[in-house]
Amino acid sequence: MSNKKTIKKTKLIRLLSTFSPLEWKRFGRFVQSPYHNSNQTIVKFYAVLKKYYPFVSEEELGQETLFKKVFGKEDFKNTKLQNLCSDLYGLAEDFLIDVYFRKEYRQRKKVLVDALAEREYNLFKKESERLIQEVETQDYFLDSEDFLLLYQLNNQYFHHIETDKFTIDHLELEKAQAYLEAFHEDASIQIKSEHSSAEGILKAKKSFNNAGRNQLRILYSDAIKLNTTKQVAFYFQYKERILSNWDQLKPKHKINLLVYLINFSFSNELIQKEVGFSEALSLYKLAIQEKLFVINGKMRDVEFFSICAIGFKLESREWTIEFIKTHKKYLPIEIGEFLVPLVYAYDAIFQKDYEKVILHLSRLKPVNNLHYLRKIKSLLIRAYFEGVINGKKEYQQPLKYEMNSFKKLMNRNDKLSNLKIQANLNFIALTEKLLTLIINQSHDLAKIQKVESQLAITNPLVLRNWLEEKIIELKNVAPI
Repeated sequence: MSNKKTIKKTKLIRLLSTFSPLEWKRFGRFVQSPYHNSNQTIVKFYAVLKKYYPFVSEEELGQETLFKKVFGKEDFKNTKLQNLCSDLYGLAEDFLIDVYFRKEYRQRKKVLVDALAEREYNLFKKESERLIQEVETQDYFLDSEDFLLLYQLNNQYFHHIETDKFTIDHLELEKAQAYLEAFHEDASIQIKSEHSSAEGILKAKKSFNNAGRNQLRILYSDAIKLNTTKQVAFYFQYKERILSNWDQLKPKHKINLLVYLINFSFSNELIQKEVGFSEALSLYKLAIQEKLFVINGKMRDVEFFSICAIGFKLESREWTIEFIKTHKKYLPIEIGEFLVPLVYAYDAIFQKDYEKVILHLSRLKPVNNLHYLRKIKSLLIRAYFEGVINGKKEYQQPLKYEMNSFKKLMNRNDKLSNLKIQANLNFIALTEKLLTLIINQSHDLAKIQKVESQLAITNPLVLRNWLEEKIIELKNVAPI
């Protein structure tokens, strides 16, 4: 009987069988789009086949059965069904062409974003945001490649040295992480679908891999929980779980998860007051030991600077100096030329050798990088301020110049968040009040306490601890 004949082995079904679940859904939208197809019979044919995807059973694909579901009581005509299959196959070809053109176009645009990231921040920001919006609002369902691209774009923007949001706002990182999780989930579904025919052979291996993937998914999910709950006890539990799974993690997952822990140790005040800095340094050392920060012979200046600054702060000078000697070669030459003197300036500030701070910073080449300009300005202000406290009147004018220059820098830029700008302006305002007390030799305890009260309620504020130390010093020399 003719009903025993099926379309199982036709080129249409062979092609459609290669579609992932997400591709199959996207193909449905493609078929239903008036721009690509105006034949409603083909739309109905897709709807019928949709019930039988991924086309495992041959009986369900009987020619007469399918014909009846599409054309109702009309007499069966094989040529009519063949033409329908041919038309749908043609749409499937057009769909694949469209998909791959879009992929190639976006790959080219991603390369452009990468190039602009190294050249001009505003152009990079504009192109990155444009591509993100294009992918997020596309006509088709997002698939694993879309999720991965969105993660890469968001993560790249978040960590760009001039974005400068990662110390105060975790929303961008969480957005990027959400796309990474979506990519992982979609890719996992696709892998399962592709290997469903080999279930028996892959059963043991698949069980192991699924367990590993689930554990990884939980670790990433809990990373977001860590930064929202901000519980120190959860931090140590989470760290222990990461280290217990350490040998099973790939390098990219190791570094991603370590960054969550490091960011928490820096940003959470409670753990910072307890053991935050030493925690961060121990995590950095673990990453250095496995060379996680050196990728293709290069190291990002962000990690280099943070490792040096925290190493000098904790007085691990010998280790930090050795780290600089062995790792500065991984920095681009032009970055290393100003970054190495800058980290040695931090070493000097921690040793309270303020003249050496000024000497190191005087050796810096001009830099037009807001992230590092802020650090240089704040170091100079602290060094000159300490000199004024110690009776160096010649430091008063350079100090006032640097504070005014810093204020102009904050008021004239559009790259920092308003929160970060205000935190730096508040720092300058309070430093100016303290400077006035010192210049006027005012040891009036009431005036000092007034500034202290202002400091207590001022928020946001950078370098709060340093300002608190200066107030304590002033109070110690004020008459009771």
